[in-house]
Amino acid sequence: KKSAIGVGASAGAALAVGLTKGLGRLNGIEQAEAKLTGLGHSAKSVGSIMDNALAAVKGTSFGLEAAATVAASAVAAGIQPGQDLERTLRLVGDAATIAGTDMSSMGAIFNKVAASNKMQMDVVNQLHDQGVPILQLVAQEMGVTAEEAQRMASAGEVSFETFQAAMESGLGGAALGAGNTVQGAFANMGAAAGRLG
Repeated sequence: KKSAIGVGASAGAALAVGLTKGLGRLNGIEQAEAKLTGLGHSAKSVGSIMDNALAAVKGTSFGLEAAATVAASAVAAGIQPGQDLERTLRLVGDAATIAGTDMSSMGAIFNKVAASNKMQMDVVNQLHDQGVPILQLVAQEMGVTAEEAQRMASAGEVSFETFQAAMESGLGGAALGAGNTVQGAFANMGAAAGRLG
C-alpha cells in the first residue's frame, strides 16, 4: 500500500511538472507565432520558420519556445527564413552556451547586429562581459589584430556576415556539445517533459 502511494505521488508530481512545462512551451510557441503573423507572415511561412527553429535546437539543451521567440525577432531584424535563419539560430545557441545565458538574451544581441548590419562596441562589450571573446574571433576571421578589429568595430565596419562567420569559426557546435553533458541531459529531459505536457 505504501509503495503504491509512493508511486502514485511520483507519477502525479511528474504529470504536474509535464503540464506546467507544456503550458509554458505552448505559450512561448503561440507568442512567437503571433509575432510572426503580426509581422505579415502567412501560415505557410510561419510553419517554415518554426521548422527552422526546431531544426536549430534539435540535440541541444534549448527548447523550441526559446528558439521560436528568437526566430520571430530575427526575421523582424531582416534575417531570411530558411538556411540563413537556421544558421543564425544555431549560432545564437552556441554563443548562449559559451556565455552561460539563455537563448533570448543572446538572440537580442545577434538581432541588434543583424538589424543594423554592423557590430559596434556596445555589442562587443556585452559579449565580452559574458565571456565571448568576439574581438579576437573577428580579428582571426578578418586576418587583422584585435586592436584593428576594435577600431573597425568602433567605426561600424564589421558586418553581420563577418560577425556570424567569426562566431561560427570560434564557437560553432558548442550548443550540441553541451547537450551531451549532465546539465544538458537534464535540460533535455525538461524539454521532453514540456513536449509531453
